[in-house]
Amino acid sequence: MLTRSTFKKPVYERQRTVHTPIPERLRRAASFAKADQMAAPQHKPEVHRNAALLEMARDRRCVLMLPDLCRGHDTSTTVAAHSNWSDHGKAGARKADDTYVVFACHACHQWLDQGPATADEKRATFDAAHARQVQEWARIAADPKEPPRFRKAADWALNLLMRKP
Repeated sequence: MLTRSTFKKPVYERQRTVHTPIPERLRRAASFAKADQMAAPQHKPEVHRNAALLEMARDRRCVLMLPDLCRGHDTSTTVAAHSNWSDHGKAGARKADDTYVVFACHACHQWLDQGPATADEKRATFDAAHARQVQEWARIAADPKEPPRFRKAADWALNLLMRKP
């Protein structure tokens, strides 16, 4: 028959651990900074997300309009393509703010994210498309035929962009 135990080591096996100081030659060369010498913590910038703004791209025409690549007439693949630049909020696994999206068909979006063009070419193309996107948001915000949530989202994006330096 098995007996239950506390799983504690017998007293003779439990020896007290003696902590010996680390020799000076093994210590780090630089000691930890004192609290008054430490840099102030950096605050993460505010993230701007709007689901209606991203949903608005569905079934719209592509604004990237890359020659020989764009399927602007096929609106079934259009999505909101985020900027790939850090000054628009992109960082590591973080997407750029939703105010820096353009309506893009699948082919144009793929070119923007994985295409063979240089970063400068992609940036120039995105900036031109974003200017067209801002005009499209202004049209949507003013159009009473658009759903109210899309008009509100377009107005939200325009107001945020006006506040940015």
